[in-house]
Amino acid sequence: MTSTRGPGPVAAAHRILIAAALLCGLAYAAWELAGYRETGEPGAAARGVLAITVSAVIALYLRSLRGLGAKLTPRDEPSASRRDR
Repeated sequence: MTSTRGPGPVAAAHRILIAAALLCGLAYAAWELAGYRETGEPGAAARGVLAITVSAVIALYLRSLRGLGAKLTPRDEPSASRRDR
């Protein structure tokens, strides 16, 4: 019986969820900054700038996930193949 190796859909699903969080953060920032433009409330500007900062950090994290599938895939050890024989 052959077992499949690797993370399966976990790595892809994680990247999709992180990308969705990034888009939501940018949408929230746009909403807050539009509210600041209409009302002039300094709190809205601060929240908008904070949302942009958090979105930038999320984007950096998303970029670091490029090799996630390789990191989650177990490596074949030479001693493990000898034990299975």
